[in-house]
Amino acid sequence: MSGQGEKDLDLCLRVNLDGTRYMLEAARQHKAKGNPTPRFVFASTGAVYGETEKPVTKDSPVHAYTKLTPLNTYGVTKACSELLVNDFTRKGFVDGRSARLATVIVRPGLPNAATTSCYSGVIREPLHGVDCVLPVDRDLPHTITSARTITKNLVILHDVAWPEGLVDRAVSVPGFPVTLGQLVESLHRVIAPEDHAKLGKITDNPDPFLNKVVQSMACSFVDDSRALSLGLEQSPDVDVIVEEFLEDFGSNCVVKIRGEPPSKKKKS
Repeated sequence: MSGQGEKDLDLCLRVNLDGTRYMLEAARQHKAKGNPTPRFVFASTGAVYGETEKPVTKDSPVHAYTKLTPLNTYGVTKACSELLVNDFTRKGFVDGRSARLATVIVRPGLPNAATTSCYSGVIREPLHGVDCVLPVDRDLPHTITSARTITKNLVILHDVAWPEGLVDRAVSVPGFPVTLGQLVESLHRVIAPEDHAKLGKITDNPDPFLNKVVQSMACSFVDDSRALSLGLEQSPDVDVIVEEFLEDFGSNCVVKIRGEPPSKKKKS
């Protein structure tokens, strides 16, 4: 992951670059044995964006043809792998697609070694009554998407017929920018006021290393028009994301959804 990869170059290269190349080679050998061309979906990242010609804003987002100049090793290995997916596809070994994932929240389970893990942790830990320390500034925007939406979108990306003549197989999966502060506000909106005292305490202890890595990912504003043209879906807002997590993984949480769960709302 991004944080661990920045500290351990060799491990990041072995896992993300060599691992992807070996999987592509296995798919190539499968095709060489007379089997149908494998459909290959690669999980890339918005971290492939880094240095940009001008500041990334809502009116000047990164897009499908923004030059990739990642400023962290994790992004470098993913950018290299995207090129391999393009080339293996061009040569007919696979039918590839690279999904530049936004940060997926709220992830269940324990925190991982991603620098952006706190964007899940700021919701997940308090809901379980566990205190949470934020290592990234509360006002630092980062593009996120929901766990349910990313699952749908990876299936859609797998199944869609690729546009004729488009060599680049990379797609920025739809998401939207959010700050840790906005996620905290959402948490308090979704949970009934009388249950706020049950939530784990949220405190701030910014880590200069983690802040720098997250800031290096120029993916706070991303043009996802290519993904939308292929039929991929937009993510719901942060309140719905929190509600979905409670519905899907909330059995051990110390609080419940305020009002009806998302699945009931959709049926009404």
